[in-house]
Amino acid sequence: MPRRKRDFRWIRWLLFLVLIVGAIVVAILIKNSFDNKTSNDKNQQATKVDNSEKKAEDNSGNETNTSSNNTVETPKQDEKVPQYDGGSPNKSEVLTGLITYADVVNNELVIRVNIDQFLQSGSCNLRITRDGVDYYSQSAGIVESVTTSTCDGFKISTSELPTGNLQVEINLESEGKSGKIESRVKI
Repeated sequence: MPRRKRDFRWIRWLLFLVLIVGAIVVAILIKNSFDNKTSNDKNQQATKVDNSEKKAEDNSGNETNTSSNNTVETPKQDEKVPQYDGGSPNKSEVLTGLITYADVVNNELVIRVNIDQFLQSGSCNLRITRDGVDYYSQSAGIVESVTTSTCDGFKISTSELPTGNLQVEINLESEGKSGKIESRVKI
């Protein structure tokens, strides 16, 4: 075989290998780009959802017919919210959670509660007091979510409540377990 033909054969094999390596590199870059784009899209969607929730809260605050003195006191940095900390909260004997929203909207006090444990049934018993005097009580069911639970929600007409600082207490009961969530709200 002439030398020129042999050299050309080696060049063809070399080009073929370069093309295969190039295709593999391009495939890896496209996959990484797609993975990064997907995670960025998820982060942007999560940010959009957070921003939408904030706008909804802001808009609901604009629609209120009451004074702007309505506030929910959140725990200070030094005060810890009683919340299960450790392994799976579902193994805890005490139900824990947090009042995630409490504000007046259209002359109604709206209260939303997140429960740390995954529960399929049970009850949330709301009690609103001021200076040790009971002013309102209501029960709602527990609704399961993906990994946690929530109370079905509370809406109380502000005409049934006194103005000022109120103590909000929610007693949780489910599957032989119980717990208490407390907060304050100013009307």
